[in-house]
Amino acid sequence: MRIESRLCHSSENKAIVKVSGWVSDKSLGSAIAEGLTAQDAEDKAISRLYKRLNTKSPKEATSKSNNENLISSSLKVELPNSNKLEKTNITQVPSDWSNELTAIDAEIERLKWSRDDEINFLEKSFGYNNRNKITNYNDIVEYLSLLKKLNKPSHSDFARENINRLIRESDNILRDLSWDNIQGRDYLLKEFNVSTRKDLNEDQLISFVEKLKSIRNEYQNH
Repeated sequence: MRIESRLCHSSENKAIVKVSGWVSDKSLGSAIAEGLTAQDAEDKAISRLYKRLNTKSPKEATSKSNNENLISSSLKVELPNSNKLEKTNITQVPSDWSNELTAIDAEIERLKWSRDDEINFLEKSFGYNNRNKITNYNDIVEYLSLLKKLNKPSHSDFARENINRLIRESDNILRDLSWDNIQGRDYLLKEFNVSTRKDLNEDQLISFVEKLKSIRNEYQNH
């Protein structure tokens, strides 16, 4: 079995690691665990994954004492009930955040967010540019609560956001070219027979941006 590890959280006295098991291209599942170091957390997560698969990890097979320690730390990871989570006494900060982090991963998957989508949301909501930088349990709980309240964006939402992104990208290229509004409008009339980018559909905007990039590359190469 192939094991893949991912560091979910790291601070001075805490690390949380998620491991996934694979046989060829088939996923056998995953587990999350916390430890004082990334290595310790990884060992615990691997032990937890093997326990779920009803088999022994390499360390369990070679050391009885290690086996006892690993089994004692192998707690079943469950997604926290939303009602229960909202009633959590935040003054009693748990030492293991793996349940909350697993739930956050599930919400990110539900929302079909990319890594950039999550980073943008974190920066706007909490000022972080990476989830691993969250060291406050209150922020973790609030982040999960906010994610649960978000609806999965529709196709029209994605299209609208992509159009806005393309317009912003074209703005940057036009600045690089030092084109004013008149030059930009003349180019739109020539290439697309419209006078404003708002009259372009998504595919035309993609073409517009690519054409501008080509012109910018020509200027930069001369």
